[in-house]
Amino acid sequence: MKHETFAERFTRLLDASGLTLGHIADVADVSYQAVQGWKTGSVPRGAARQAKVAAALGVTAAELMYGEKGPEEPRQLLRPIAVWSNEEELEADRYIFLPALEVKLSAGEGGVVWHVDEKGQRQAFTRKWAQRHCIDPECAATMVVQGSSMEPRLQDGDSIVVDYCQNTNIIDGKVYAIALDGEVFVKRLFKEFGGVRIVSDNPDKARYPDRSVPADKMAYLKVIGRVVAVSGGV
Repeated sequence: MKHETFAERFTRLLDASGLTLGHIADVADVSYQAVQGWKTGSVPRGAARQAKVAAALGVTAAELMYGEKGPEEPRQLLRPIAVWSNEEELEADRYIFLPALEVKLSAGEGGVVWHVDEKGQRQAFTRKWAQRHCIDPECAATMVVQGSSMEPRLQDGDSIVVDYCQNTNIIDGKVYAIALDGEVFVKRLFKEFGGVRIVSDNPDKARYPDRSVPADKMAYLKVIGRVVAVSGGV
């Protein structure tokens, strides 16, 4: 059975509803051009906007974004915990503090280097949340997603938690932060004949085609760590 892309599903639901693109644009509080883009490969960003569009079309947000079955891996949202200006204001026995993961292009050879910024601002999460998601504070850091290649699962600007201790044994079908050809990506990895296949969640394969790294080229692929949670805006 052919997989229905978001663009196909949105177009089908829009036609069935009898609504116009202009009406949906008003409901979602976006431009007419943005809604046109939903028919060709982009997706509405933010849970609140997705819910508004879905309600206008007479379906649930899960049906709109993923079809009737919904996503195989629901987004693990990081809940806001408290307003604080420094770590001393929070109880150390209740919270963990995750630093930012800094990834930069190295000078000269064009490779990629990364380090954990222990001196910068850290994000706080409850220890219960970390235990529930099996996150070791000694191995985790945050990154910000850039681009739309992993939509609808990961949106541009989402903050993700990367477990950089999980960077040797690839788990088939999981999402990883990787470096390849002097660039940093967040992609889904699949094992393939001793190498890996790099896959974007965005269904627009014309813009985001799969890419294979054969076994004899694996030395050029650097796995930074596995993405274990994501926090997005609305």
